[in-house]
Amino acid sequence: VAARRGANTRFADAIAAGDIAAAIAADDELHDVPVAAARNRAIAATLARYTPLLRRLEYARFGSLPAHRSVQRHTELADAIEAGDVDAACAITATIWTELETLLETP
Repeated sequence: VAARRGANTRFADAIAAGDIAAAIAADDELHDVPVAAARNRAIAATLARYTPLLRRLEYARFGSLPAHRSVQRHTELADAIEAGDVDAACAITATIWTELETLLETP
């Protein structure tokens, strides 16, 4: 959880500075924590395969006002993980992905 919180702080700082590349690097770091903890190579390989497809959406999102909402969602997710609340963690994760998906619908 501490590693996720540190990455989220770097993510928030990058968003505030308008540094999209640094925001994406911090976001990757943040999301790599549970993948590494799971030690599941299939998940890691699947994410590695789809990450390039997400980059365009991430650049669009992290360069916009909703990026600040991502910081809050990451904080909520870290709180849920720290509390051991699996249901909340899953719900927040679904929200994060759903919010990213809405960018597909935005012209």
